[in-house]
Amino acid sequence: MKNLKGKIFYLGCIIALFYATSAFQVKAQGLIIGRVMESETTGAAFATVSILNVSDSVMVKGAITDEEGNYAIRQVPGGNYLIAVSSVGFDKVFLDPIAYEGSHALTLPVIRLQEAALALGEVVVSAQRPVMERKSDRYVMDVTASSFQADNLMDIFRALPFVQVQGDGISVNGRAGILIVLDNVQMPGATMSAILENMTGDEVDNIEFITNPSSQYPADINSVIKITTKKSKNYGLTGSARSAISQGVRFRGNTGFSLLYRKNRWVADLNVNYSSDDIYETREGERFLQTNNAPVVISEERWASTIVNTLTLRGKLEYLVNDRHKFGIQSSVAHRIIPERSAQEERMGYSGRSGGMVDSLLVTEANRWGDNNVQNHSLYYAGTLDTLGKQVDLVLTYTPIRHLDVNQMQYQNLVSPEGTLLRRLPVVRNHGIRDVDIYVGQLDFALPFNNNWIFNVGSKVTLSTNKTRPFQEELQNGQFVINEAFSFINDFEENIFAGYGMFSKKIGKTTVNGGLRLEHATMLVEDRVNNTVPVNRVFTDLFPTLAFTRAMSENVQLTLNYRESIDRPGFSYLTPYRIYQNELTILEGNPALRPQYNRSITINSVIKNNLFLELEYKKEKDTFNHFPLMDGNTAIYTMRNFDVNYYSASLNYSFEITGWWSGSIFGMGAIYNSEMPQEEFRDLDIPQSIFHTIGITNTMSLPAGLSLDLAYNYTGPYNYGLLEMIPTQFTRVALKGSLFDKKLQYTLAAMDVFRTAFYGGNMNTVNAQLFLSQYADARRLQLGLVYQFGKKTVKNTQEQKLGNEDVINRAR
Repeated sequence: MKNLKGKIFYLGCIIALFYATSAFQVKAQGLIIGRVMESETTGAAFATVSILNVSDSVMVKGAITDEEGNYAIRQVPGGNYLIAVSSVGFDKVFLDPIAYEGSHALTLPVIRLQEAALALGEVVVSAQRPVMERKSDRYVMDVTASSFQADNLMDIFRALPFVQVQGDGISVNGRAGILIVLDNVQMPGATMSAILENMTGDEVDNIEFITNPSSQYPADINSVIKITTKKSKNYGLTGSARSAISQGVRFRGNTGFSLLYRKNRWVADLNVNYSSDDIYETREGERFLQTNNAPVVISEERWASTIVNTLTLRGKLEYLVNDRHKFGIQSSVAHRIIPERSAQEERMGYSGRSGGMVDSLLVTEANRWGDNNVQNHSLYYAGTLDTLGKQVDLVLTYTPIRHLDVNQMQYQNLVSPEGTLLRRLPVVRNHGIRDVDIYVGQLDFALPFNNNWIFNVGSKVTLSTNKTRPFQEELQNGQFVINEAFSFINDFEENIFAGYGMFSKKIGKTTVNGGLRLEHATMLVEDRVNNTVPVNRVFTDLFPTLAFTRAMSENVQLTLNYRESIDRPGFSYLTPYRIYQNELTILEGNPALRPQYNRSITINSVIKNNLFLELEYKKEKDTFNHFPLMDGNTAIYTMRNFDVNYYSASLNYSFEITGWWSGSIFGMGAIYNSEMPQEEFRDLDIPQSIFHTIGITNTMSLPAGLSLDLAYNYTGPYNYGLLEMIPTQFTRVALKGSLFDKKLQYTLAAMDVFRTAFYGGNMNTVNAQLFLSQYADARRLQLGLVYQFGKKTVKNTQEQKLGNEDVINRAR
């Protein structure tokens, strides 16, 4: 699309499809209602009510009780069922089996809970909720039961054994390509960093890590992180105030508050966070190369202190038309400022061997400053269009991003080991400027029918533009003058039109889920300086998914998955640019970069609801990563394609040693085979590699309402393409408690206790070997405080739906 009219037209098509499809009617299925009580007079708020098959105890549907203990489970097909009820601090309750026809509403008798308690010596401690649960296609983390209330999401992920965090990059079970879904709204990938770095655990109810996404999600996604924020469950105003400070080499701190308001049909929330962080990073490395047939070793030492001040606003206003329809608007703004006092220094020494005498040094000092503004505005509608039947979700999203980053050298000199100036080198100032606009329209329908058939259909349009204006200035005669060789004007445009269909059918003990996604994508890069079009591509692809789940016995469930996906290179890789970092390092784009196509097959089993085993084979064609080629002593880093296939096995075991001590163990191993088909790299031997990672988490309930979290993760060295990653470890110890009738929660945490959370590795390229190890000031002591405030009412909320009544819907 060349103009806004085109964007509006395609978004209009989404809305037109919504109204056209809403003419369909599907046959209603059953309704089961009832009430759960904590005592004779008090309802059990927010208890979980589950419907299980009598034959195999597999969950069919579920709901959460409201503030008065009432629940309503919709779209229940006929069958023989058990009703199970669980709530924190109470024994689990099972009702006698029932036979339900599915054609009428059924009211169950009142269910009364019994309080659970466990003795620890002479002290009584309460039973605890599990923080993490593993299902056949996802991990589910109950953030409210954890000690992460004052941490941002990125710090939470660092402590999880199945999430790998390196710098700003995130992968789940080793799979990159992450989609963030915030309260059922799919967020553009460009906003991921702003969300994860500025959203705190206090704002979140639970997080799902979906490892086998369905066709409903974009084909370039390998894992989905679905974040559900806390809902306004009580009438009136409630909220919390929070603050956290931590100290490593440098100080970091954040503060903020959340307000939740609910009255009649209106629901509103506002979250405000402000953080001020001194991000201190160190880097060490070596480059081994040949110059004039003589060995040269370049050693590298670098430190950087980046001050980042960020104000984040996130709010939502929702109107419930009735118990079937709701409209809402959700907006967020993250404004990040890097003041000019941010600084870095780099020293690169020349010698003839590793650890040998340095004969000269390249010394650089620079300052950095910038301004980054990321906004996200969504309009949404969700509704049930006929009684207990068809469901629809419509989301329209606009995301503008404005980015400025400046890195200015103070000097770049070649000096002797004693510090004598040998030669002055160019002093440059790099400007990174980009304006991004993303428009998204998405429409999804869930169409349940009789006989356990459920269909899902939908469409999505994503229209993106990115105007990049990187330029470099060089200091000449006391003034900075533009260097045309490192200055570019590029316009990138990507349009993706997608439609999908899915079905779910239960046949005896087996459930079949299948889907097919069609994506038509156009990618255009225009070089405005040279009036050329380096990239003009069109892709039309079909991406199938298929899953079979079968209850092998009362305690064993087996699932087989097949999925095809794609990873398209982004604008930051495709646009033709060159960035001069210093005399020895240059970054450049690659317009010839090809998209990555993936095929994977997995088989997994859930045993007794606490042991998860999975085997996977995956083939990645034309994956890409940064690989350098040496031009003299200068490393030129460019994104390049290579092929990978791997076999992996993973295990997740949840244990409960006593009623007050529980945890989980995660382990994963993989065999990687890589191939570099490009002409320059064909003579390189890429060895087969074994990847392995292990993690353990423990949560202990202690007397006086205290809880202790212990977590340890280790990832060993492995090869991925030409890169051999170094091992990394992370340890976290946290004590959580409360004061003032549990209104004030506090957390004392020690992170990366043994200072082992390094990342980096060795890279063997055509004419050099490079080693790099980085550390981001991860060893820290942290104090976090969260204060809950607001009133609660006793008004019955049965008629006011919270939007999460049907939280356990296996068909979706």
